[in-house]
Amino acid sequence: MAIAVFGDIHGNLEALEAILRHIKRNRKIKKTFFLGDAIMFGPDSSACLKLLKKSKVECLAGNHEQRVSRYDKSAETRTYADAEHIEYVFKTLTRDDLNFIRLMPIEQKIHYKGFDICFTHYSHDKAGTLREETDEFSELKLKNLFSYTKCNVVFFGHLHARKLIIDEQGDSFICNGSSGCVHGEHTFYTYFDVNETMGDDPNFDIYKVNIKFNRKRFVEKMEKTPLPGKEVYAKFCFGTNFDKRDN
Repeated sequence: MAIAVFGDIHGNLEALEAILRHIKRNRKIKKTFFLGDAIMFGPDSSACLKLLKKSKVECLAGNHEQRVSRYDKSAETRTYADAEHIEYVFKTLTRDDLNFIRLMPIEQKIHYKGFDICFTHYSHDKAGTLREETDEFSELKLKNLFSYTKCNVVFFGHLHARKLIIDEQGDSFICNGSSGCVHGEHTFYTYFDVNETMGDDPNFDIYKVNIKFNRKRFVEKMEKTPLPGKEVYAKFCFGTNFDKRDN
């Protein structure tokens, strides 16, 4: 049994559809984890939630899901989205969307082939509030941030940049990166398994699976959607400049 992991789709339905199609075709993958932040920035927050629910993916709550599930104006200070953008997205979500979000745990742990693995959006306190310590990426820093999980493998997202620290004999930290906030025509997910061989210590089979998605359709939808502040988010998150149309 292999595991697929991805996260931070941020309203990019075309990327999500491509990822789920590819995972479905891989018969080795028996479990899929989504690390949170299905919503905000892109044009299809509600549609992404509905597709994740339909696909029966194991979904964790990201900071953006947490903000809309207990929505208030102070959310502006806890995300990169401003209040007007958050409120617009919040109003596009249905009651079923919000109920689905409220059922999302902030972390999930499994024991898999000798390893204790935690899947989460990012390090958080007992109340589920994400920590603000995102300025460094070192093994010591990550050990401190995720010591509470008591797991020797941690998958997380939130930071959008993909970085891995792998130590099969110690602790491993996999920052999956954002599968939705991509600046080209490819999205991705992480394939993970543990190879067990006679007489040898287990080792990880982990790699990035790149997949082409319909970027042209995504950009066209982004242009037509009246998302507040979309010119800023489109460029920063998706590498799209409306003054110079993607081809």
